[in-house]
Formats: sequence, C-alpha cells, structure tokens
Amino acid sequence: MEPMAFKRALIVDDSKSARVALKRLLEEHRLVVHFAESGEAALDFLTRQSVDVIFMDHEMPGMDGLEAVTAIKKNPDTAMIPVMMYTAREGEVYVGQARALGAVGVLPKQVQPGVLFDTLKELGLVRDRRARPPATGEPVVAEVEAPSGGMEKAEKELDRALNQQAIGMSVQALVSRILQDQHAELRLDILKSHQDFANRVAAEIYARQKEEQRESALEPPAEPVAPRPRRGGRALAALALLLPALIFFGMFLETRSARDSARADNARLMAAAERRLAAEEARNATLMSSIDEEQVRAQARYAGLLNALEWAVNQNSEVPYDEIAFSDRRLAELRDLLDQLAAIGFRGTVRMEAHLGEFCLAEDENGRYRLADSALPVAQCAFVGHEREFEISTGDEQSVGFANFITSSLLASELGIDVEVEALGRPESVRRYPFPSTVETAGEWNRIAAQNNRVEFSLIPGA
Repeated sequence: MEPMAFKRALIVDDSKSARVALKRLLEEHRLVVHFAESGEAALDFLTRQSVDVIFMDHEMPGMDGLEAVTAIKKNPDTAMIPVMMYTAREGEVYVGQARALGAVGVLPKQVQPGVLFDTLKELGLVRDRRARPPATGEPVVAEVEAPSGGMEKAEKELDRALNQQAIGMSVQALVSRILQDQHAELRLDILKSHQDFANRVAAEIYARQKEEQRESALEPPAEPVAPRPRRGGRALAALALLLPALIFFGMFLETRSARDSARADNARLMAAAERRLAAEEARNATLMSSIDEEQVRAQARYAGLLNALEWAVNQNSEVPYDEIAFSDRRLAELRDLLDQLAAIGFRGTVRMEAHLGEFCLAEDENGRYRLADSALPVAQCAFVGHEREFEISTGDEQSVGFANFITSSLLASELGIDVEVEALGRPESVRRYPFPSTVETAGEWNRIAAQNNRVEFSLIPGA
C-alpha cells in the first residue's frame, strides 16, 4: 500500500482565534495546516513551502486579502494554487470582485463543517468524511507551548500498542492458512509426478509387447510342438498389474511423509507464534501501564498550566472606582486569554466576576457620592461602600464592544469555550484584602478598597 500523501493548507488571518478554529476543522479531513498573520508573511512563506489550498482573510494590517490574492496569481510559481476567501465580508459584489482577482470562492468565518467538506471535495482535497486520528506524522503548529509529552503523545502510544496487539493476535491464523495452502500444493505435485511416471512405464510395457508380437509374426512356421507357457509374457503381465499398486503405495508413503513433515513444521511455527504472542502481550501490558502513568503526569501538567494562566490574568484585575467592570481594556485581556486557551486545547468555561470594593465616600452638593479626600479621617466618611451597589446590573457594566464579543465570539461557538460574565452586588462580593485596624485616613482606606474592586477570572475545565 502506498503511503498517504497529506494535503497542505495555508490560513492567512491576523486573528489567532479564527486561525485556530479553521485549523481544527481542516485537520479533521487530514490536512496539514500552516499559519500566516498577514499577506506579506503569506507571500514569504510560499517562497519556501508549497501548499494545496489557501484560506485568505480580507481585512489585515498592511496588504489586505484581495491584494495578496493578486500577488499570488501574478507569480507563476503560485498562480495555480486555489485561494478561498475566508472572511465576514459577503454580498454578490464582493464575491464577484474576489473571483475576478483569482479567488475560487468565499467562505464565512463561522463556516459549517458540511459546507467546508463540500468545498474541499470540489477542490479535490478530500474523498470521504472519515475523521483524522488524533495524531499525525506532521508537526502541529502551536502558538502557545502546551505541556510537553501531553495527552496527544499518550494517544499516539495507545494507538501503536493496539496495532501491535492486533498484529500479534493474527500471526497464528496467518501461519495456519499458509501451511494449509503449502500442504495442498505439495500433495498435488506428488500426485502429478507419480501419475506421469506410471504413464511412462505403462507405455514402455505396451511398446515391448507390440515388438514381441511383430517379431513372432515374421518368424517362419515351425513344426508343431507342444505349447509352453511364455514366462517372459507372464512376468510382464504380472509386472504390469503389480506396478500401479507399487506406484500408488509409494505415493501413499511419500504423501504421508510430507503430511507428517508439514504437521511438524506447523507445530514449530505455532509454538513460535505463541511465544511471540505472549511476548507481545507482556510488552503491551508494560506499555499500557506506562501510558496510564504518562496520562496522570500529563493531566497534572495540564492542571498546573491552567492554574498558572488563571493566576497571571488575575494579577491586573483592579477596576478604577469610576470605570465599568467589563470595559474594552478588559476585553483585550479576555481575547488574549482565550487565544492561549484555544492553543492548548482547553474545553470548558471562563467565568468573569466583578466584585465591588468598599470605598470611603463623601457627598457632593447634588447629593451624589464621590471618593473622599485622602486626608479625611475614616470616621468622617459619609458612606462606606460603592455608589453603584444599589443599582448594579451586569449589562450596564459592559462596554458595547465587550457585549458584542460575548454574543458573537467564534471561540464560544466553534471551540467549545463558554464565557460567563456576572456583576456581583456588595453582599455577594468577596473581600480579598482586609482593612487593618490601624487605617485612619480615607486615602489609606481607599487604596485597599481599590484592590478589592476587581474583575476575577476563573478557568473551569469541562467534564
């Protein structure tokens, strides 16, 4: 069987989450996937590596997608590579413009698996819907380093162990079938050789009898004498009758000897196969034990990696008193965290909780609360708490960009990462930093309150 030739795809997109989502869909169809973050990077990559299809985003920094398509089609070395626009742009005008420049079509960012399969089939890159096994001989492109020797390595070792076990278990049946075929062929050869020998002997006896009859017919008539039995003729007749029996008896002896020899060979091969099968079973048992241990270590490394990411993202969690909790700045932190989680194959929930701090507040002339002067004694605070605690709302605490991302995120819909957002009132908020009894001024008090006024991330793996 010829080795399978893997098809290669190049994804050109400045969005890390979009690249990862499309990469996972393509790998289900046995495609090896490469990345480029811009049109210029894609052109540079194509000078070093040939691919079978290109998925091109439209809006990218520097050279946009249509400019990159034009450059690819002008180069004779890359002009024959099919380019599929992979973008949120739509409409007949845009599709016509893309095709006029050399693209074969347009796919939406949230492409359905069936539509992607039909596209790959039309391009001659797939033939059926069989999914790819979790491991390939090609290196996987990753933008955040996953735990070394993780679950993917354990799955590869398990697949190899099962294959070896299947090979060992089929040795016995294969050896028996081969020996049976050889025994039948040997028996036919012996029968044919003895039959040919018997035919030659019978022909010689018949020819000799004819010769004697011809010689007797040519002799002159002699005086009649008393007939005497012809000893030579009787001997030849007896030999003609006895010879087939001797031949078949010899055939019987040779066939039985060949059968016994074949049985002995079969017994030796069966014993060798059983020994090999026992050795394979022992090796498989050892390998399975090693795989179980590696899985435990991989899970421990994976949990440690998630704990490290959760700790890192919570180091800059403070929210200024006069800002909403889920702002555009918080959205940028969330995007970066989701990209890293997608790269390591995280499946589960990212929960964001906004906790209110207890500030020392003063009342202005309009009856609204504001942060008290830093020199004001704590005992003279008009109110200790947060001005929004009486009308806290998760929706009011989100910027427009943050709310749009939560409702239409590609990661949430394609990669199995859910994002939960909740703004907690002061009774539900957790005070991370206590207030020492030595605090005397509003400035000291509010510095501690600002640390408690925060957004806290929690990473919850799926079941």
